[in-house]
Amino acid sequence: MVTDREIALEQALVAIIGAAIASGLDVKGLMDNAAAGLLGNASYRWVGHPHVSNALQVMIDAYDQAADTAPVQ
Repeated sequence: MVTDREIALEQALVAIIGAAIASGLDVKGLMDNAAAGLLGNASYRWVGHPHVSNALQVMIDAYDQAADTAPVQ
């Protein structure tokens, strides 16, 4: 069962990515850097596998959701 916190965290991630897209930022580059950091033990990674793989999938899903709802520029 999904918790309220999980829903809130996912919504926050989609909102941040959506705002970055709307601002014209290089969101794909940011996502690539974040993914590389998770895979490469960056200072902001504190979980092990399978959580890293799950986090990467959540990032991809959140990007897809934000990109689908972002206004066309």
